[in-house]
Amino acid sequence: MSTRRSRTREGVPDAGAAVELARVDIVRSYRWLRGQDFWLLYGAVSAVGFAFVTVFAYSLGHDTGVALAAGETPWFASGGAATVWSVVWLFTAAVVAVDAVGSNGDLDNDGHYLTLRPTADVAAGKVASAAVKFAGFVVLPALGLALGLSVGLGTPAPVLGAFAAATVTVASATAVGYPVGFLLKGVVRRSSVLTRLKPVLGVGVGVAYVAVMLTGEFTTVVEALRPALRAPPLGWLGELSLATTPGVTPDAVGVAGALVPGVALTGVGVLLAAPTARYAWRADRTVSTGDDAGPTTAPDHSVDRLLGAVTRAPATRGVASTALLRVYRSPLQLVFVAFPLLAAIPVGERVLASGTVPWYAPWLAVWYGAWAAGAALPLNPLGNHGSALTSLLTAPADGRHAVHGYVAATAVVAVPVTLTVAVLLAWLSGATTLATASVGVAAAGAVLAASVLAVGVGSLFPRFEAVDFAGSRRAVPPSKVAYGAFSTVLTATVVSVAAVQNALASEVVAVLVSRTLPFGWVVDASSVESAAWVVLVAVALALPLAYQMAVVRLRDYRLS
Repeated sequence: MSTRRSRTREGVPDAGAAVELARVDIVRSYRWLRGQDFWLLYGAVSAVGFAFVTVFAYSLGHDTGVALAAGETPWFASGGAATVWSVVWLFTAAVVAVDAVGSNGDLDNDGHYLTLRPTADVAAGKVASAAVKFAGFVVLPALGLALGLSVGLGTPAPVLGAFAAATVTVASATAVGYPVGFLLKGVVRRSSVLTRLKPVLGVGVGVAYVAVMLTGEFTTVVEALRPALRAPPLGWLGELSLATTPGVTPDAVGVAGALVPGVALTGVGVLLAAPTARYAWRADRTVSTGDDAGPTTAPDHSVDRLLGAVTRAPATRGVASTALLRVYRSPLQLVFVAFPLLAAIPVGERVLASGTVPWYAPWLAVWYGAWAAGAALPLNPLGNHGSALTSLLTAPADGRHAVHGYVAATAVVAVPVTLTVAVLLAWLSGATTLATASVGVAAAGAVLAASVLAVGVGSLFPRFEAVDFAGSRRAVPPSKVAYGAFSTVLTATVVSVAAVQNALASEVVAVLVSRTLPFGWVVDASSVESAAWVVLVAVALALPLAYQMAVVRLRDYRLS
């Protein structure tokens, strides 16, 4: 009898145990998040974005409610709701699947949970935890939509239908998405090729998603899929969301079709989570994902030869080679400088649409190249070394060698790339030969100046706490103070160079500054140019101070 019961329990989760496991997972996630300022910032940005979505949903609901109260049949009530809720369901299922493929779909404590509870209980706990975590992204906009309908119609009745649709959407989409994610995780873990390509594939999916959103192609995709989105069974969610809205005659088949299959799909998905989780968790990892992964030699002998050509002291070359090797072995460090690249997507779309390069594109390349060069390597010269910091502080190399090494490591990579991209964009934008050459000089000078400035600021405001990315993957970003001070000074410098070199840039800056000044004050282009020269002189005087401060700081720093 006990054997029979254990076999049955292996596939059917215990509800109480699953809820308790979900509660523990949520509490642990909250505690982890409190100590991760990078993810807190990302969460704050995401919250702002979803706040706008909620406001838009309220506006859509209000306009729909007003139209219904006037006896009209608005778009949302005549099929638009089906499209919207279908998109929300598919988006939620996709996000949950990605969450399962990532570290959130892994076992805690090296799988010791499975020695205490059956796989079905642990998998169901993961599904329930994910449903709670992602519920706000669906429920809050849905309530905003319902509130708009209620205000427009003068009755709270629409809230019931919207809340029911949101609940069914979250539950069923999570129950479907997590088994799919578990299945994909198992496939990836059983393939050495997919395991090595997993970070690349993840970045590719993320870039594609952002590109579709920022370029407006998302609406094109939705329009192409509109017939399928409005069809059952996904289209029934629209009927359920408007079931309690006055002025709309709900389809009884659609309402029942959303509720009954939605509940059934949720149950089936929770049951399928057990075998798919077992398939993922019992897979033998083909490669290590720990911090010791990666080569133990320099990334390229030609880099060593190039460093030897630009550095004389072996200590300087050693610091530079080590810095490049760390980035090569731990490219997650580059994530912290990748976000501004999202702004290049609309610019690229404009270039493709118009066939011309705007005049400001070269200066954006100069700014980003210098900023990324400084933020990626020298902006945290003490924190980047981790446990090897004591070796640096006790080595024969002094602070001057360390500063020179960081500047050399940054220059050999960032100067050629930034100069090439900036000059190419200047040439494509139709700039004169002299202006193109000026952009090239500014690109090289900006990268070198940014490196010196970054190592000075970073040595004064170090950071040693790492940020968790996935599993054992961790990286140490620069401190927020260092980021802010360095970014502000560098941006002012690049804008000043552009204003001095390009008359159109000084005029644009004058217009933008005038819009922010109180009491109707205005500035002209000549004033902007004069202020730009003041900034450049101040930066020129500050660079030697930053250099000397970095030398002293790296030479005299002591561990407490």
